[in-house]
Amino acid sequence: MDIIDTRKCNLWNLDRLADYLAVGPDILRGYYDEILEDGQFLAGINARLTKVREEYGFTKAIFARDKIDSADWFAFERILIYVLVRHLKPEAVLETGVYYGGNTSFLLAGLHRNGKGRLVSIDLPDSAIRAGVSAGTALRHPLVGDSELYQSTLKPGFIIPDYLKQHWDFVEGNSLEVIPTRRETFDLYLHDSDHSMDFLTAELDAAWPRLGAGATVVVDDIDWSNAFFSFCVTHQLSPVLFTDNGKDNLRVRSGVVKVDHPRNRERAFTGAKAAS
Repeated sequence: MDIIDTRKCNLWNLDRLADYLAVGPDILRGYYDEILEDGQFLAGINARLTKVREEYGFTKAIFARDKIDSADWFAFERILIYVLVRHLKPEAVLETGVYYGGNTSFLLAGLHRNGKGRLVSIDLPDSAIRAGVSAGTALRHPLVGDSELYQSTLKPGFIIPDYLKQHWDFVEGNSLEVIPTRRETFDLYLHDSDHSMDFLTAELDAAWPRLGAGATVVVDDIDWSNAFFSFCVTHQLSPVLFTDNGKDNLRVRSGVVKVDHPRNRERAFTGAKAAS
């Protein structure tokens, strides 16, 4: 998909999000324009791309590009999470799956613009992922081949511009083990780690007690298993789904659900949270 069609898709998606959140579409489009016009953000990303490519010889995926001239070259999910952070003004954000830090950078850019909030990101190092593959465990993102494997000299989040890290807490480990140890109440939760049915189901179950009553959940690659849909059915939550360019073609890839959305069944929501 070319950049013009990508922008059309992004705008269409943002209008659907505005409808879901019951806000004027111009509000969300304004946040979209904001990240598109953020020269400091793009300069920071490009500086990291160049550094990693030249110093570490890493040229997989987006690192093969000499320069990123628009945030539209990233998948819609990056626009989505930036807009959500700007609109919802979360105090605490939970992210699972960091890899090179694409999602993380957009989350942090939103917090930076808000001037408040903390992002807790959880991921395994490259060595643990490689060890799992050697032991017979499939890659977390099998459709992208080995591009998610980097090297031990690079740590998760290696694309993140330094000026954004003041809002960031990175925790190295397995999200299923780390999430239950956190004591924050999270306002926004983004899953982009292992998308398998068993793992995502377990991670959503672990995160649920840590979510605030008005929290928003974003899950990437929802078409890789039925875990997100099962979660919504179990808790009787009404989600909104978004198409995205990337991986191979235009597909429904991202799911968003607000746990206090008016379309949800109030009794089921109250009961589920009370039991947490």
